[in-house]
Amino acid sequence: MSKGIIRKTGIKESPSGSLEKVLHDMVLKLLESCEVHTEDGEWQDAIHRMKKTIQDHEKQLDSERSKVSREIQKIQLQLDELKKRKIAEIKINLNGNKFIDLGLQHCQFEQLLKMCTTGLNVFLVGPSGSGKTTAANSVAKALGVEFHFTGAIASEYKLTGFINAQGEIVSTEFRKAYEHGGLFLFDEIDASYPQAVLAFNAALSNNYMDFPDRRVERHKEFYCIAAANTFGLGADRQYVGRNQMDAASLDRFVFLEWQYDEKLETEIANNDEWANYVQLVRKSVEGLKIRHVVSPRASISGAKLIQRGFDREFVEQSCLWKGMDQVTINKIKDNLKK
Repeated sequence: MSKGIIRKTGIKESPSGSLEKVLHDMVLKLLESCEVHTEDGEWQDAIHRMKKTIQDHEKQLDSERSKVSREIQKIQLQLDELKKRKIAEIKINLNGNKFIDLGLQHCQFEQLLKMCTTGLNVFLVGPSGSGKTTAANSVAKALGVEFHFTGAIASEYKLTGFINAQGEIVSTEFRKAYEHGGLFLFDEIDASYPQAVLAFNAALSNNYMDFPDRRVERHKEFYCIAAANTFGLGADRQYVGRNQMDAASLDRFVFLEWQYDEKLETEIANNDEWANYVQLVRKSVEGLKIRHVVSPRASISGAKLIQRGFDREFVEQSCLWKGMDQVTINKIKDNLKK
């Protein structure tokens, strides 16, 4: 029998402050405080096993460090690409001789424009304040046609029109675009009366529409965009006033999910510090699953108030929190600190 103390000998030194170093020192500290009674042969085996255990831990830590390093590199590449991306400045050549400068546009604008040029009906799904209406107006300019618009409707007559008491036809924005050409935006279609949407569906599917006075064929330069906050499947946590749409109506559209363009948001706001703060609050609200909308309007409106000399607390209450209780506000701010 022999008695001994394990001492630090011949073990590879790790960089000071590294996880390996801390683990290594903790193990040795513990072992050095112990007396070991064992057979001489067993003593050597114990040292060997302990060295092997430490080496295995070192290999595992090296592997984990390598994985983390690769993930960091991926994120860095994505950030670099975002920094390089320029805000789209669109110029359109109409009829080979006339250019229209559309100025700064959403990063998905070209996608939307190309989809509309196919003649297909586009269902634009995006959160409040993401620029759906502005983009649709710009598409109309790019195509060289008139822009026509209607919001959520409670009656099919807002689409088809009607004959008034004097026997005169009261037309609608939809009929003007459908009969004479133009881009028609049906905004908040998912908040509209279902019967009205069914009438709209008939006009899209049959390429003609029965209006109060006569039947009208769909113009060859009629373009249609429907904008919504949901995919037409009914209300969700954020948009509680939305209806479930008929499957046949949804089938008439191709869908484009429209995201916030934070680079464009920052550019329009013209106040980087405020816009960046708003975007961080937005991510915090989403991460905490709080039912509250923080749209680019908060960046743009807040920047205007700041420029006019309003203090920061007032601007945050007016543009960000909008009546939110203080407990939830503190929860969001605490999350930002982390």
